[in-house]
Amino acid sequence: MRAGRYIMTGVIILAAGLAAHRAGAGQEGAETRVPVHQEPRHHLVYDSPSMRILDIQIPPGDQTLYHTHDTAILYVPIARSQTRSQEWGGEWSGGGSAVAAAPAAAPAPERPGRVNSVTTYVGKPYTHRVNNTGASLFRLVGIANRTPGAEGALALPGAPELENRWYRAERLVIKAGASAGLPRHSGPIVIVMQTPGTAAVDGATWHPLNGPGDLVRIDGAVACTVFNRGAHDIELVAVLVKGVSG
Repeated sequence: MRAGRYIMTGVIILAAGLAAHRAGAGQEGAETRVPVHQEPRHHLVYDSPSMRILDIQIPPGDQTLYHTHDTAILYVPIARSQTRSQEWGGEWSGGGSAVAAAPAAAPAPERPGRVNSVTTYVGKPYTHRVNNTGASLFRLVGIANRTPGAEGALALPGAPELENRWYRAERLVIKAGASAGLPRHSGPIVIVMQTPGTAAVDGATWHPLNGPGDLVRIDGAVACTVFNRGAHDIELVAVLVKGVSG
């Protein structure tokens, strides 16, 4: 009888161990999905019912949570690094497989990157995560337009760097000590600085800008001028957000 009790006790302990192992494996395999504006590396700097502004920063070797895009979004590149992406339920793609061994200072880009916009998320939400496999900070400013946008191009002079029904992006290259006026727009304009330097936006109020990633949201219906207050040329992007009032 004593031996039988030992055998039964051993079976119970083994069964409990297997159950714990399976539960642990289930927890390890579980992944969290969040809206893009709730992903910790997508820092929410402005939020309204019609638009959001995100400061996206992924350090070298770091990885985002799975996050879902469901609106049009425009990206202004600030700092480059090699990355890879994994769609929910898919495999990693792009950017290599090795995680950076050690952080390094972000290299100065030869030229500020051009803006780009993804609009397919409106009709088909997309969930993925991003891994920075490079050796420097990966940084973007993302402007999400939560409206249906507006049909047609804006009647403004000059050729934009990008235009679709949700955005018009104008590049401003301003020499040291010079200034540039902004086009009028019935909705908001988001101004993002891409290069080192010192600038200021003079409109209804005074907004200083002090380097890559600094940004300001202004009322496009008010006349505004951007001043280069530094000793070197600067580049900024003015994004006119369509379909958004005020």
